[in-house]
Amino acid sequence: MINKRLFWISLLSVSSLLLSACDNYPYKTDIQETYDWNNQSGNKAICMIVGDVSLSMYPYTIKYMEGEDLPYDSGLKEAYFNRLENENFRYFTQLGFFTEESVGQTDGKPLYRYQLTDLGRKYFDGFRNQTNFCFGRVVVDSIDGTKDIINGVGGGKERDVSITYHIENIPDWVKNSDAYARYRYPKEMTTGESLPGTHTYKVLRNDKLESIIGESRRFQWATRSDEKKD
Repeated sequence: MINKRLFWISLLSVSSLLLSACDNYPYKTDIQETYDWNNQSGNKAICMIVGDVSLSMYPYTIKYMEGEDLPYDSGLKEAYFNRLENENFRYFTQLGFFTEESVGQTDGKPLYRYQLTDLGRKYFDGFRNQTNFCFGRVVVDSIDGTKDIINGVGGGKERDVSITYHIENIPDWVKNSDAYARYRYPKEMTTGESLPGTHTYKVLRNDKLESIIGESRRFQWATRSDEKKD
């Protein structure tokens, strides 16, 4: 007599294989083309946010805000990120992305004026009227699986595609451990080694797919110096 439980397990396994076999969508090609279309220079896959300073605001003089030295909470968000922004300007000045000029004090705190150098302009990205410094190109190595989910906020079906990828066009300044530790990137991102990742699609009518988010054109805030872990 056939064991019904084993029969159903086998049937489900076969069904899963059939579904996978029927999904002939060219994920690898489509994802790579999407990343390259949004990063045509090949140097803007991974971006480090300096702050809410647009290109037209240079030369830029930093400011201080009340509450910036207090622990972070929602009510102190603006002051928190202002302090972080000031730290980012000082950090990238050390890397040669800005010139720094002392222009006085406010409430006993030194004020500095910053201007982009040629090196800073080379890596500058002004997305969302911010100052971001970007690098690299995401190369998709393989597709490792798919999973359909329901968006818990707005509803609708989405498809997560598990990928393995690596970054190429990595400049020397990114390979400094202070850079990727400050911006909480894995070390492998700066050495060209393989990394696991996810590319998400919205599933439209007739199973058409629309890219939502992936591993390229990622924008990351730094961690404040007083929050870094040993």
